[in-house]
Amino acid sequence: MRGTLRRVEVEMQPLVLDADDGTTWELLLPPGWVLEVEPGARVTVSGDAPTDVATASMVGPVLRVRSLSPGD
Repeated sequence: MRGTLRRVEVEMQPLVLDADDGTTWELLLPPGWVLEVEPGARVTVSGDAPTDVATASMVGPVLRVRSLSPGD
């Protein structure tokens, strides 16, 4: 999916994807992953939406990221 990265202004400042379809996904990055793009960047993200994961911030459904690349 494609969208824009941003940090949500809640306690833990989670990274989210504001997807082009209007969904806000809370991104769950693999351990040790270093982002090469900054919040505000347009990106393409691939991953899966696990049903057994919840977060404290609860800003949207969770997307377990497999790949993230600069978008258009």
